[in-house]
Order: sequence, then structure tokens, then C-alpha cells
Amino acid sequence: MTSQVELIGMTRDELRLFVSELGERQFRGNQLFSWIHEHAVVDLDEMTNLPKEFRSQLRLSAEMDIPEIVDMVPSTETSSRKFLFKLRDGLKIETVFIPEGKRKTVCLSSQVGCPLECKFCATAKMGLLRNLTAGEIVGQLLAVRRETGERITNIVFMGMGEPMLNYQNVLKAAYIIHDDDGMNISTRKITISTVGIAKRIRQFTKEKHPFKLALSLNATDETQRASLMPITKKYSIKDCLEALKEYTDRSRKRVTLEYVLMSGTNDSPADARRLASFMKKLNCKLNVIPYNPIVGEPFKRPTVHQLEKFISNVTGGRSMVTVRWSQGKDINAACGQLYVENVEKTVRNQTVVSA
Repeated sequence: MTSQVELIGMTRDELRLFVSELGERQFRGNQLFSWIHEHAVVDLDEMTNLPKEFRSQLRLSAEMDIPEIVDMVPSTETSSRKFLFKLRDGLKIETVFIPEGKRKTVCLSSQVGCPLECKFCATAKMGLLRNLTAGEIVGQLLAVRRETGERITNIVFMGMGEPMLNYQNVLKAAYIIHDDDGMNISTRKITISTVGIAKRIRQFTKEKHPFKLALSLNATDETQRASLMPITKKYSIKDCLEALKEYTDRSRKRVTLEYVLMSGTNDSPADARRLASFMKKLNCKLNVIPYNPIVGEPFKRPTVHQLEKFISNVTGGRSMVTVRWSQGKDINAACGQLYVENVEKTVRNQTVVSA
């Protein structure tokens, strides 16, 4: 049996080439791309400007598979919704829809699980099962759009997994999402987060990708950060700073620093002073995220007073810092809380980019 080609993870140029190989003119590829990504249509019967014969041919040679929605949990505190998706191989991932006024954000997963073992993150408990394909990444977004009926304005690659360890698929998905014949989401509204895979940050800079970068920092002392985020033993804070400095200097863009604040762990006056010193060396902005509790972990969420004191120590009252009160904490959909119980606990036999 001939395997079918998955269309959702194809760029517009790839679709144009694909239809030409089927004997159709390339503009049919543009039409396909528009139906899938602009209109979120994955049923060939609804693609009425495509000839019937061509649609019949596509049914035999191609498929448009989006993740199946197993569950959707609305927050009782905010308008956020957490989606549980089942992939074709039965593995499950989570995605979060965060509407805030005119801003409609989707937080996308890039891997099934994560290999990096950050101590304050629920996804780390899963280990790494496999990378997501570009089609599975884009498919999350299409499924959310189809379910909510909303026009998405912002994308953050901050769900399950480390995006820089699924580098090519994440970038391909980002370009598909950005394409002006599809969803047409501005590069300024697409943010790729990383724990600090310095060699990938440098590659990202060298290749001149237009998307925004965010660093999950969380500590500014090497020993302290290594205890929270073991990847620091391979890529030090100094390595991250140098790679990000290269990015900001060459791109003329600011990087976002994410700092998960944990009471009694990384919120001391000394922590604040080191963070302030780090920020002075980089064109950046700071998001402070009060820790979101995870069952079985010893870390504590800071009080409002502790949060305000920490920010004052960082800024000296001279600059603004954004406090990101995570959406969906009550449904375990907030920063660091995504976790799915998958049966398989070993890495699949596929190419997973090494850290």
C-alpha cells in the first residue's frame, strides 16, 4: 500500500511542488495552502474551488491529519482552555489557548515530554518520548482554531518540550504559521522559548530567522541554576549570555527573559542583584512568573509582598518589569504545569536533536 503524504506540515512551496508532481498547475498548491491554513479547512469536500478530479486524486495520495481533541478543560478563573490531544500513534500532548481581550494566544508543544529534567516543571517528569513533526505542531493550532472559532494573534512555543531540541520542525511550523497566504501571524507575534541551548541560539542567529526569542533563565548563579536546570552543566549562564548577546546585536531585537520566582529558592536580594547585573549586559525585557505549584515538588509560590520586594530589588524602581500571572493555573495549564500520562516511557527510535 502506498503511504499517503501529510499536507498540514508542508510549506506553500512544498505544496506547489507536490501538486505539480500530480500533474496539476502549481497555483493549486496555493489554493490548498489557503484552505488549510487561512480557513482551517481539512475536508476536501469543502475545498470547492478545487476540481473534483483533483480532490479524488488527493484522497488517494494525501491526508490532512490534525490531532484529535480528547478533552478540553476550561479555566474557572480565566478564559483559558487546556486541550488534550491524541496523536496518530496514541501519544498525548497538551496545548493551551489564552484569550486576553483582542490578544488570542496559543501555547504550542514541540515534543512529547521533555528530556531536560528542570526540577520545577511537570513536563520533565514525562521524560522524552519523541519530537513532534511540523504537521503535528501546526495541527495543534488548527485544532484550536476550529474548536474556538477565534482568530489567533500570538504564538508562543512554550508548551511541552524544548523547542531548540526540535529545531527544524519548530522553525518549519513557525514559517507555515507566519505565511501571508495562510494564518499570516506576524513574526513579532511568534516567540520561541529555550532553556538556553547556546549552540542552537547561535545557529538561529546565523541563519537570521525573524522570530522572537525567550530564555527561561530562573537563576543567575551557576550552581543554583544547575540544581534547578541540569542543562546548565552543559551550557553555562555565561554561554547563554554570550549567545544571546550575539543574537540581540545582530538582529537588533530584544530577548525576553523568563524568571520563575520561587519563594526561598531564587528570590533573595542577592538573586535580584545578580539578575539586575545580567540584564544590564543584554538588550532584554523581563517577565517574572510566580511559581505554579506541582504536586510532589517542594517549591513554593511567592506571596505578593515577596514578589513586589524582589522586583523592586531588581529594578531599583527605575524600570518596568512584567509580572506574568499565568493563565489556567486552576486546570494545570499554567507555565511549568503541562503533563500527560503516556503509557510509553522510553525515547522512540527517531532523530532527536542532541542538546
